[in-house]
Amino acid sequence: MSTPRISLRNCARIAGPFILSWRSEIAFRTMTSMPINRLIVEPRGASTGSSSRARASISPWAWLAVTCLLLGASGGVRLWREWGFWSLAERSAACPFHIADLPRSMGAWQAIDDKEIQLDPEIARIAGASEHITRNYLDPKTGERAAALVLYGPCAEAFGHVPENCYPSAGYKPYKGPIDGEIRIPGLKQPVRYRWAIYAKREGDIPRLEEVYHTFLYNGDWLPDVSDRWKMFRYYPSLFKIQVAHPITGGLPEPGKGPIPELLTGFVREINERLASSGPAIVAPSTAGDPPSS
Repeated sequence: MSTPRISLRNCARIAGPFILSWRSEIAFRTMTSMPINRLIVEPRGASTGSSSRARASISPWAWLAVTCLLLGASGGVRLWREWGFWSLAERSAACPFHIADLPRSMGAWQAIDDKEIQLDPEIARIAGASEHITRNYLDPKTGERAAALVLYGPCAEAFGHVPENCYPSAGYKPYKGPIDGEIRIPGLKQPVRYRWAIYAKREGDIPRLEEVYHTFLYNGDWLPDVSDRWKMFRYYPSLFKIQVAHPITGGLPEPGKGPIPELLTGFVREINERLASSGPAIVAPSTAGDPPSS
């Protein structure tokens, strides 16, 4: 029976893992037993006699303290800003005037309700109305009727309640439009921009057609849609909304034509006049910073 030959290559192959493990353990013990200030202070190649001229080490606890201080300062600034926004929202929650004081007569249009009609409290909450009125109007000369809704409330809740969202949920379907238009009113620098559409709902064999105008007053502008200004909602947190619905009994009207624009502009004038006499608008405090551009 021949004795197996043990070559240098076989020895290295067998002993290699044990040598590496032994060297790794020595290196680990050396690193863990060495003071951390020696790792920081003594640069490579420096002699032991020059340690007095080495740079002073910074304790990890000092870095932790600085980090906590910066985080605390950042959180404090953030809290200060949030308090400014919260305070602004609280001061803007109440309407600058009582919407119920708006005149019941707008040109040829006369309110025919004996008292103000209020939305169901749950519907008003969903619509984002902190104050509102709904009135039925009649034009005695033409016999035309219209239903007007005027509300004031927080932008974040009210901006999405537009006819193109609300009418389909009530069983109506778009018949014509929506189309955006504008009305020039003497005394106003900017035109009143509105959105117009016709919606249809079948009642038996006869379709019911309803013409609807709406516009928002936001940060001094009358607009058909304010969803693109959502970045400014925290700086200007409230808005007005006017919506006028008119049942169509004759031919199809065109946007901006017919008797409804007169009722719409009547409400616009009255709201603008009351806001001008109620004092300066509530603006974001300095703690909130500058609002983003629209």
